[in-house]
Amino acid sequence: MEGAKGLYDIGPSLRSYYESCVTENSCRCGFQASGRSMAISILSFLANSAQILFFLAGLFYLFLSFRGFWSIAPPPRARKKLRFALLLPAYNEEKVIRFSVESLLGIKYPRELFEVFVVADHCTDDTARIARGLGARVLEHSFAASKPGKGRALKWAVSEILKTGGYDVFCYFDADSLAHPDFLSVMNDHLNAGEEAVQGRQLSKNTEAWLPRILAAGHIVSNKLFQAPKYACGLSATLHGKGMCFSKRVTEDFPWDETCLTEDIEMQMRLIRNGVRVTWAENAVVFNEEPVSIRQYVRRNVRWTRGSMDVAGRHLKGLFERTVRFLDFNAFEGTLYCGGVYKLGVVVGLTAALLCVTRDSFVFLFWFYDRLPGSGPALKLMSLSPLALYPAAALVMAKAGPQMFLAYFLQPVLNILRLPIFVAGLFRGDAFWDRTEHSSGVAITDLV
Repeated sequence: MEGAKGLYDIGPSLRSYYESCVTENSCRCGFQASGRSMAISILSFLANSAQILFFLAGLFYLFLSFRGFWSIAPPPRARKKLRFALLLPAYNEEKVIRFSVESLLGIKYPRELFEVFVVADHCTDDTARIARGLGARVLEHSFAASKPGKGRALKWAVSEILKTGGYDVFCYFDADSLAHPDFLSVMNDHLNAGEEAVQGRQLSKNTEAWLPRILAAGHIVSNKLFQAPKYACGLSATLHGKGMCFSKRVTEDFPWDETCLTEDIEMQMRLIRNGVRVTWAENAVVFNEEPVSIRQYVRRNVRWTRGSMDVAGRHLKGLFERTVRFLDFNAFEGTLYCGGVYKLGVVVGLTAALLCVTRDSFVFLFWFYDRLPGSGPALKLMSLSPLALYPAAALVMAKAGPQMFLAYFLQPVLNILRLPIFVAGLFRGDAFWDRTEHSSGVAITDLV
């Protein structure tokens, strides 16, 4: 103590300098601590707000899905027969184009009232020749100044067909898709009932392997617990790129966007922003080909993720503004849908950052888990099991086989890829449109 006192007793001027340094360091440390605390508070607020918002959105869709357990009355049979233009864009699809064209030409509807147009988009194989030989009208989109792209090709083809006149409805399919023979009859009823943008029910045509079977099970659940309830409650259905029908008015007023990687979702959000509801036709069935390899699946979903981010960036603000201005519940659901694009990155990113900064901050998801009934993990897992089993009820109602039922419970395997796909989507460019390789030899006669 004497030594310490002697060290401190070094004169009035030096003592004053020492005390000022101690005070300055204390203030600086206090300021840094205060700044760090403020940063943690802001990060905590953002992370928990995102978790709560997406949690509430999940509850919204959960309660909405309950409507799927009741049947939906179809529109009345219409006597008036509309004239349809069926557009099928194709980019080097010689392996599957025959099956698609045959299914469209085989639709049970007056033959003089529909025409099949194959839009050969920069094809360098036999796609155009095969389609023309089957009786389809081929529009070759192969201008040197343009690039391949579904939205770009459709925009050009629609403008060419509109010049000829004579069509009341424009329907869109993919080169890998097959249409049920009753497709146009059902769509005719919906359009005569006043609906102007209609999406058919999508199912999978290839379920011979586990990956497409898992995806096929997802379609069944989505149709029963997502598409059908939205239609029954007056909300807009989700467009899938195939099995879509638009009235001539909608076709003229809303041309396809040629710059977006997911032109179907972009069209859906643009229609909602302009007060046009997308309806759903349960009995107008379209079959599509699912990826058969993980590489195909990842490549397709990275493009979808990048395109969905682009759509959200374009339309999220406008949808929210329409929600507030017109109290438009349809626009509100579109806002939730677009916001959900960022769910994985926002919740995981902000929560991870919060946990890295401090262990003591409030985390909503952890708090909610602690409040679940049951004191141990096993009991909590049991309390959550009905929620996990609930979507499988759609498979039971659809009378899906045991393999399809088992495939549904393999979906968590694909969920492992969600974060890498999301990250890859963040860094993928918007300029290049690529397609998924199609090779399934399934014909409509094999399914119906």
